[in-house]
Amino acid sequence: MADKYKTLLIQWCDALLRSQITNEKDECFGGFSCESCGFPHGRADNAIYPFLCAYDITRDQKYIKGAEALLHFRKRLLDDKGAVQNDFTSEWKGITAFSAIGLLKSLSYFESIIPLSLKEQIEHCAIESARWVHENMVIGFPAYVNYYCAAALVNALYGERYGDKAYSKSAKQLLDYCLKLFTPNGLLAGEGKPHDDRSKKGCLPIDIGYMAEESMPCLIHAAAILHDDESLCTLSGHAKKMLDFLLPDGGWDNSFGVRNNKWTYYGSRTSDGCIGAFTLLGKTDPLFAEAAERTFEILKKCTLNGLLHGGMQYEENAQPPCIHHTFCHAAALADAIHEGIKETTKHASLPCDAKGVWYKYYPELNTYKVRAGSYLATLTGYDYVMHTYRRGAAHASGGTLSLLYKDGTGAMIAGSVYDYQQTEPNNMQAPAGGIRHATLLPRAEYVKDGVKYATCLDLDAQITLRSEENAITALVKAKLCSLQEQCQEETPCVEFVYRFTPQGVTITARGTNESVNLILPVIKGSGELITNNRFTKRSVFFLTGGFAADEYTFPLSQEVTVTLK
Repeated sequence: MADKYKTLLIQWCDALLRSQITNEKDECFGGFSCESCGFPHGRADNAIYPFLCAYDITRDQKYIKGAEALLHFRKRLLDDKGAVQNDFTSEWKGITAFSAIGLLKSLSYFESIIPLSLKEQIEHCAIESARWVHENMVIGFPAYVNYYCAAALVNALYGERYGDKAYSKSAKQLLDYCLKLFTPNGLLAGEGKPHDDRSKKGCLPIDIGYMAEESMPCLIHAAAILHDDESLCTLSGHAKKMLDFLLPDGGWDNSFGVRNNKWTYYGSRTSDGCIGAFTLLGKTDPLFAEAAERTFEILKKCTLNGLLHGGMQYEENAQPPCIHHTFCHAAALADAIHEGIKETTKHASLPCDAKGVWYKYYPELNTYKVRAGSYLATLTGYDYVMHTYRRGAAHASGGTLSLLYKDGTGAMIAGSVYDYQQTEPNNMQAPAGGIRHATLLPRAEYVKDGVKYATCLDLDAQITLRSEENAITALVKAKLCSLQEQCQEETPCVEFVYRFTPQGVTITARGTNESVNLILPVIKGSGELITNNRFTKRSVFFLTGGFAADEYTFPLSQEVTVTLK
């Protein structure tokens, strides 16, 4: 098979078939066994659409049988009103929207080639689920904005297929509602409640992973179906600005997002992905065609034995892949194939490719993006917190250097949450044994009476940036705070100076208490660390992002200076 996109889809679908429960006496018949989580995930029916795409490519009956078995599994999670619950232990039904999207696309794209009996089953399920979404997932529905975006697409797909103007009207209402939540920087707020909620510093509930891989693709597709050219043009403009957070290798910088406890290097754990939307927009804009190509490359790099892993270093650190990643992202790849993604020898420059020495500030995130020669960096003081913050979703704040990337090398620093806990037990895998699982956030840290205090948890840190000749210098003053947002008053603020130049990145930390340590996790094999200070070093790994690192610990009884190259 010459087409690399179709080849990857077939690899994913074949791996899913190998994981499918085929014993008809098993109560989970038709679902997928998940090596990582040990139970079948309820959203498995999302693979029906990519299975039918694989059948369209190969005409191999095994994909038809796989789709039929998935419909059987879906019945185990279905209520009498057409809604599907998230898992056997979770009654959340908002995911009915994603099920309906896959089923409606299956009908629209493949009804002429699939057996009549299968078509009739899919159509019955699609109509029931779309009706539930239409009646329940309206403005005011208690969910984050990604569900509103998905509901817009459900209504648009149904309205187009069945000529139902009521559904098309609902799609437009939801689309317009979501469009009002975008910031001037093209970022979609709403991954919190209420959707336009603001923090003390004026930050909004924003998550790059969910925005890029779920919300934007749904809105773009809905606008295209509705032939709403004005909204599609607006969304295209927002998507261009969103590309500020796409890294040169196709990864997404979600090192600070409000829901980045579910961050994978290419997006988020339970989202479909952005490659389909980029392909749609790429028909008229080479910028998005390039973004689609880079997205494909990172997905390919994260695929081993046919299954998509949560990061590039999972296998070498003995972390099995959660199967959720594969069956969700297979749907987006099927979208790209449907839209006509093609290999190209022409390459466009993305925002992340812009060289020079500069920085940009995002007030809605209280976050800075820095470029100095080959280095890209993110400094964040993002202070929007949700109810899950203290339970394991404590994203970086405190003026933390949450990400450092070097062209040609990749990520050198990739932090996310401070303490990984399964705040969504059915949607987040647990670390496998045999590794030291520890946050990859750079920080100063102090322990008292068994409680950890860290600068990356300070929601009130002071951050000042200044441009110099061929350099950017950032000055940060941060307190040592706990997950309970209590600050340790016995120790003074820790002062950080970050100096970004084309020759390297220098970090200076000043503290006066010998019990305070500077902890600097540097991704293994990513570069050189230069220092004259004494330190200890150990190996660590973190599931979000999926990187292993050398964790350097420096006592802050004296000033510490470290240069990364």
